[in-house]
Amino acid sequence: MIELNNSYLIGTGTNRACYQHPNDNNKCIKVTISGDFSESNSEKKYYTFLKNNDASFDFIAKYYGVIETNMGEGLIFELISDNNDDVSKPLSVYFYKNDFPKEVDTLVEKLKKLKEYLINEKIIVKDLSFANILYQKSKNRLVVIDGIMNNEFIPVSTYINYFRTRKINRRWDLFMKKLKKKYPNVFDKYYKLK
Repeated sequence: MIELNNSYLIGTGTNRACYQHPNDNNKCIKVTISGDFSESNSEKKYYTFLKNNDASFDFIAKYYGVIETNMGEGLIFELISDNNDDVSKPLSVYFYKNDFPKEVDTLVEKLKKLKEYLINEKIIVKDLSFANILYQKSKNRLVVIDGIMNNEFIPVSTYINYFRTRKINRRWDLFMKKLKKKYPNVFDKYYKLK
C-alpha cells in the first residue's frame, strides 16, 4: 500500500486529488476525495479501451494502472514535468499573463496539432479545459491530463467513428468558444493560423 500525504499533493479538483507518486518522481496518483467514484471508473475503463486499441499517448498522460493507497484506490499516471522537475504549467498560465508572446504563438500551433491528434487517434475528452492541458516545455508538447473518457450512458461514440468524430468536434468547438470568451487575442491567433 502507498502512503499519501499533503507533502505529495499536486492539486485538487471537484472529485479527485492528485499526488506525486512517493516512489517514482515520473508518476502521479489520482484518488477520489468526494465519494463519487464514477469519474475514476470511467477514466480507468476508457484508458483500458485506448491501450487495447493501440492508441498513441503522445498528447495525453500515460496510464499505468491501479494501486491501493491509504486514501483508497488510486489511478497511476505519467507526471507531466519539465527538466527542472517542476510540474508543467497549464495553458491558462500562459494565456492569462499574455506576456509570453513567443510561447503563446507556439501554443496556438500546438493546439492545432492537439485537435488533429484527438481526431486521428479517436480520443474523446469529456471536458477540454485550460487547466487540464499542460505545456511540457522540456518536450515542447501539449498534454491533456484529465477528463479522458466517454461518459455516455451507452457509449456509441467510443465504437462508431462517425459519432466519435462528431463528438470530438463538438467538444473542440465548445473549447474554442471558451477560448474566444476568456482569451480573445489567443482565439484570433488560432484562427489566423487555420
